[in-house]
Amino acid sequence: MELADIAWGDVISDSDGVLVVEGTLRGDPVIVKRYAAPQHRREIANYALLGRLGVPTLPVLGSGPDWLVLADAEDAGYRLGTPDDLDDPHVARLLARWYATLHAAGEQTDAADLAGLYSELDVVDAAGLARIADRWPELALPAAWAQEQLPHWRHLLADLRRTLTYNDFWYTNLAVHWTGASALMFDHNLLGAGLRSSDLRNVTVSLSERAASAFRDEYEALVAGHGVRIDPREAALDEPLSHLATLVFAAEAEQTPRWADASLAWLAAAPH
Repeated sequence: MELADIAWGDVISDSDGVLVVEGTLRGDPVIVKRYAAPQHRREIANYALLGRLGVPTLPVLGSGPDWLVLADAEDAGYRLGTPDDLDDPHVARLLARWYATLHAAGEQTDAADLAGLYSELDVVDAAGLARIADRWPELALPAAWAQEQLPHWRHLLADLRRTLTYNDFWYTNLAVHWTGASALMFDHNLLGAGLRSSDLRNVTVSLSERAASAFRDEYEALVAGHGVRIDPREAALDEPLSHLATLVFAAEAEQTPRWADASLAWLAAAPH
């Protein structure tokens, strides 16, 4: 198919170089994504990779160098996520199944494919730590401590197995099948290579306590059934790197975002 086959509808969003528009293709509702910013075009390849690996996504109906056409979620049999889903143990268990599938697929992916993917872990480098110190001068000493720890953290990271990670959990990126039998995540611009523990933390911090417990129980049972043991060093390494990655991103905002508060407090309490 070509973009000329689309009957254009309303603009859903237009930000950060990504235009999302409703449309119809041969009478069926679709979602069209146009990527002005080259770095966001990675989502096209990400959907293709997930398709090859058999990870459930919204159906891809067509793509080009800077565009992607997806089936409308409701037309594909899904409802969009809601805030209530963050407190629903049943939805949490469905999410655990999708994440277990994603991570298992990632561990079967060629190392070369993973090496070319976005990685939140890689933003924690000397330049990123310098941006943190410049933005929050009161954190210059703990940022210098983090700089001293970087070689050790990199050594540990090199010894851990990376897999595919979603990295961007929120209910606005969630689709739940109308039957209640499955769920999946969409918007794969931040799909990348990372640690299972990082992805699990990314989900559970946004869920209620009971939903997070259901997610962990389901996920752990699934991976244990496949003989997978999550290295405890992952969680220990994820804590500093996830906080620091959060601050690297927050340092680029004009005003300090609220989602950086916990990480600012963590770094302020770090050894220095």
